[in-house]
Amino acid sequence: MREYNEFERKLIHSFNGVMKSDSNLTKFVSKERHGSYISFFDFDESLAESIVKEQLAYFSQRKLCFEWKTYSTDKPNNIGSVLVANGFDQEDTESFMVLDLSKAANEFFDESQITEVFDSQGISDAIKVQEQVWGGDFNWQYNYLMCLKEQSPDSVSIYVVYVDGQPVTSAWLTFNGNSPFAGIWGGSTIKEFRGNGYYSMLLNKRIAEAKSKGVKYLIIDASDMSKPIVSKRGFKVIATTTGYTSPNSKQVA
Repeated sequence: MREYNEFERKLIHSFNGVMKSDSNLTKFVSKERHGSYISFFDFDESLAESIVKEQLAYFSQRKLCFEWKTYSTDKPNNIGSVLVANGFDQEDTESFMVLDLSKAANEFFDESQITEVFDSQGISDAIKVQEQVWGGDFNWQYNYLMCLKEQSPDSVSIYVVYVDGQPVTSAWLTFNGNSPFAGIWGGSTIKEFRGNGYYSMLLNKRIAEAKSKGVKYLIIDASDMSKPIVSKRGFKVIATTTGYTSPNSKQVA
């Protein structure tokens, strides 16, 4: 977790936005109304109230909503209750899981069923899957992936499974410079197409790619739905993670 904090939470991609840090926290400020977040924080419990209000004011002045992502290993311990008391909406808790790639075996996946996408249409298809599965507008995520793919193409691999031309599953894999970690994100399948092994297929594809690039660890924020699948591949729970969305999120168009 200490390694992850240093390489991933304090050093983040600044595509489609900027990273800002001070002695208390590191945040990403997106160019989009959505997509900003608090990446890392560490401060005394007595400062929690004032720092939360300070960040609310900062993003409100810019008409941006943001997520404050917390890990069970973070300090202060009272951060969740302070965020809720200040109007944040608490999201579902997920499992932060890590796979030691030196111990991970490659498993078969049907390469012919997987399409790696690079352009606007393909990335749009990947995002359409996310919107259908989770609901809401993911245009900020489309813009982020497009910007990342254009400015640092080796930093992200985006995959879609199509059935009769329809995108039904999408997922992506991100690399962060010299970090020993790669991240798997997105992994979602439209409800009617679940049970066909598409999620596992893209999981196996991304594990194999991360191994081929010499990355030490693969990380995921696993929902209760994906946790049993990734556990079978050797992912271990390191912490739990909970997101809190700022109170202006619903008002921001």
